Amino acid sequence: MKLFTAITLISTLIFSSLSAHEGPWTAARPDGHAPISVMGDHMHEMGEWMVSYRYMSMNMDGLLKGSNSITASSQLTGMSTMVPTKMTMDMHMFGTMYAISDKWTLMAMLNYLDNDMEMIMPMNMSMDMGSSGIGDLKIAGLYDLAQWDSRRRMHLKLGLNLPTGSIDEKDSMSRVLGYGMQLGSGTYDFEPAITYLAQTENYSYGAQLGGILRIGENDQDYTLGNKFEATLWGARKITESLSASAKFDYSSQSEVDGKDTRMNEAMSPALDPKSQGRDITTFGLGLNYYFQNGGLSGHRLAAEWETPIDQKVNGVQLEFDSVWTLGWQYAW
Repeated sequence: MKLFTAITLISTLIFSSLSAHEGPWTAARPDGHAPISVMGDHMHEMGEWMVSYRYMSMNMDGLLKGSNSITASSQLTGMSTMVPTKMTMDMHMFGTMYAISDKWTLMAMLNYLDNDMEMIMPMNMSMDMGSSGIGDLKIAGLYDLAQWDSRRRMHLKLGLNLPTGSIDEKDSMSRVLGYGMQLGSGTYDFEPAITYLAQTENYSYGAQLGGILRIGENDQDYTLGNKFEATLWGARKITESLSASAKFDYSSQSEVDGKDTRMNEAMSPALDPKSQGRDITTFGLGLNYYFQNGGLSGHRLAAEWETPIDQKVNGVQLEFDSVWTLGWQYAW
């Protein structure tokens, strides 16, 4: 948390030193959107549509206990017979946005997930397990709070997560997979956020504060941890169509409340409700390309790479390594 506070103070000083320019904030430039991993970052004018596709690939490798690296073999003690060593999650995200007025933009997003986890067992035996399918459906309304002539604006997001993703995924032996391998939360979740955007002639920057507040318990009598997230980013126009971005992201998620009684947490940290959730700060770099003319006018292509600069897990968990996000957006 101290690291994130320092980043926040430094970023605030940098942003405040940039001079504002007259005129309204505009999305019609390569840095008119936030880095592609940031959701609900912009609004549209009345009657405007946008469709999008994102592909995210996340890799986790090695184990952490708190903030310290540990070996998987050190956890094969007592009743613990399976310890995770690696995990990949590939996510396909399909989204749409429509502005019903200049004050309100509606959005929806549905994910398809493909998870794969490698486990180690006694006597150096290994096991792979996976899950795939539709995740939770997310819907939201974005409300314009304020716009200034100095190319600044602010909006509110009121989102709701609908539990369309399965929480009954099992391995080849019909054992229920761990919390991180399930496809949804199983609960209706409130997802509020507030976003601030600003531009100068060649730069743009923004900040977003948000979170996930779980509502009640799911059908298996547990609730995933609430989550807080804060994001800061800045971008530089390289040409009229190309921009580069940098981003700091901090998130904090608590452990699971309750437990899935189908899981024996003594067998593996992946099944332990106390070994869920983490505090993590990441740094990301991105490129964004905006087609302004011709037959592809209104299309955007973007890529972003992120890596952790600080992380601390609850209990024993896999260490976050990196994530790539590739995206396409088209507005008309």
